[in-house]
Amino acid sequence: MVALVMLAGGAGDATATADYPFSGRWRIDTTSVTGNTKPTVFEVRDGRFKRDDNASITADGRPHLVADDLYIDEQTVSIESDHLIKEVDRIRGKLAYTVDYSISPDGNTLTWYVANYTSPDGKAARSETVQRRVGPTRKGAHLLTGTWKRVSVTADARNDWTLKLEGNRFSQRTDGGSGYDAIIGGPPVKLDGDNSGVRAQITRPRLDLIVETDFAANGTIDDTFSMRLMPDGKTIHVTGTYGPDKRPTAFTMRKQPD
Repeated sequence: MVALVMLAGGAGDATATADYPFSGRWRIDTTSVTGNTKPTVFEVRDGRFKRDDNASITADGRPHLVADDLYIDEQTVSIESDHLIKEVDRIRGKLAYTVDYSISPDGNTLTWYVANYTSPDGKAARSETVQRRVGPTRKGAHLLTGTWKRVSVTADARNDWTLKLEGNRFSQRTDGGSGYDAIIGGPPVKLDGDNSGVRAQITRPRLDLIVETDFAANGTIDDTFSMRLMPDGKTIHVTGTYGPDKRPTAFTMRKQPD
């Protein structure tokens, strides 16, 4: 995530900074997330696993190389039963993610249990995504096969953002050390915990607005996020775009007690 243009005056003023309390621990209100509502499509048939537009992979419980993915280079998929599939992702030999796809007894509810190990400390940040089946099952295919619509997302506290604004310096970190430390209006900086080589640039067009622009390793803009602090000082409204097709997204973050 990165930024655009810093408004002259105020950004480096300690008094103005104190009046705009970005600093603190912030938690995403997952019920507020919009934009990423496109259904997920799985195809699991004849011993192969495919999710959305990703390349299919042999689901034999063995590691297989993954090409053209900036976040992982090896994937293992195991079909444990009609109601459970497990995925393990690695990059450069290190564990990156584990995902359990668990289907309810009636076959209509899917829960993803995700553990993200990409933070610098290597400890898992966990989340759960619940999806509901859209349309019928497919004869001859695994029960995961089909189209699924998101219902809810929950995430543990290791996914919280800790923001710090001091003069012209701004940082965003998680408990595991993922994130960045940047100078507002300065050059893009490394985004720790991101395996793709993304670099983040920060600007502050207004005192209540911080903009993060993420640049891919090839220099193109990957994501852009605008963080607007609400007048109550306890809410940040985030809007932006992400991914190669620049999908819009929006969500609210709420300040956590000290």
